[in-house]
Amino acid sequence: MDFAKPSIIRISDAGDHMPTDHPGKHAAILYPDFGIQFAVGAKGFDKSANYDSTVKRAADLTHAGESGWILAPHIQLQLLTVDYSRCNPAADPDLFPDAVPSWYWTSHGCAWSLDGAGVPSAFWQVGGSSGRLHYGYRGHEAFARPCRFVARAGQ
Repeated sequence: MDFAKPSIIRISDAGDHMPTDHPGKHAAILYPDFGIQFAVGAKGFDKSANYDSTVKRAADLTHAGESGWILAPHIQLQLLTVDYSRCNPAADPDLFPDAVPSWYWTSHGCAWSLDGAGVPSAFWQVGGSSGRLHYGYRGHEAFARPCRFVARAGQ
């Protein structure tokens, strides 16, 4: 696996694989070596929202012919969607034309923010302008890039 240039498969609105060099619009990007697919242009994700409503929107999402979407873990979001050779936004516009230079929620709560019941009040966020990691409290608003896990290539 090459983290600098991982293989990708573009996914159509219907959930079909598209040629990598296909000039048309795609609805998702699949990283087969990592077993993860990221939504592109998903309805309702063009606006920022608080953490709880974003989690619900992802859970209710049917996109690219699939359901089962979640918020991305911070490592996958940072490694696979951020292009550190770019800024404002720090994303490849051919892969993620809907990227904005703002914060993106991840699924990982901040350990330092856990209450007595173990529920986090803050979650890690990836910066869409530079790719850096920071945190946001669940009541704050941020964007999201829904993802879903699939079988890795060769499995």
